[in-house]
Amino acid sequence: VPGTMMIGTDSHTPNAGGLGVIAIGVGGADAVDAMTGQGFTTKMPKLVGIHLKGKLNGWTASKDIILKVATMLTVKGGTGKILEYYGEGARSLSATGKGTVTNMGAEIGATTSTFGYDEQMDPYLRATDRRPIADLCKQYASYLQSDPEVEKDPEKYYDEFHEIDLDQLEPHIVGPHTPDLGRSISTMASEVDEKGYPAEISAALIGSCTNSSYEDMTRSVSLVRQAKDAG
Repeated sequence: VPGTMMIGTDSHTPNAGGLGVIAIGVGGADAVDAMTGQGFTTKMPKLVGIHLKGKLNGWTASKDIILKVATMLTVKGGTGKILEYYGEGARSLSATGKGTVTNMGAEIGATTSTFGYDEQMDPYLRATDRRPIADLCKQYASYLQSDPEVEKDPEKYYDEFHEIDLDQLEPHIVGPHTPDLGRSISTMASEVDEKGYPAEISAALIGSCTNSSYEDMTRSVSLVRQAKDAG
């Protein structure tokens, strides 16, 4: 439910941040305390603002946003921090796309990641049988979003501030062995030659964790069809 807070015993609990939730992954003991009515406490996190400008295009997907962020901040760069994504680019992403971004905030050690409420969340709430909640969110939308002055002067309100131009963002590939070793797909060929990586792809896995949405499956089907047509 947008505007709420939740904790869960999974490091990827922040997936719910794609619906405007402050969702934090905790250990079993903390969860039991909360279930028995005791309070949950955590060290006050720093707030990181990530302005997404422009709009995704071509084969660039929401996952490329978080891969870019991981490359920028490193796997420890989110420790003790909450990442808030905002801007016209953020509002252009589907709820599923937002969830992909917030889910993988765990890979950089973030306490959690979240988006403010926007109209892209409305159809998701209605499609998942939450019409009354969707109606309430629409009625009180202004309370579930950053105040206008935050977007106008982000450095005044955030402890740390970054900007990503989605118009210029390319599909990314990360690894091996770590999610913060990233590069755009246009530079991958030269890196294969320089570092002696295998030039042929022998296997690919789809359908797990943050590449399991209907959007991802549709893209995968399109790729397979194009490859088949190309022989």
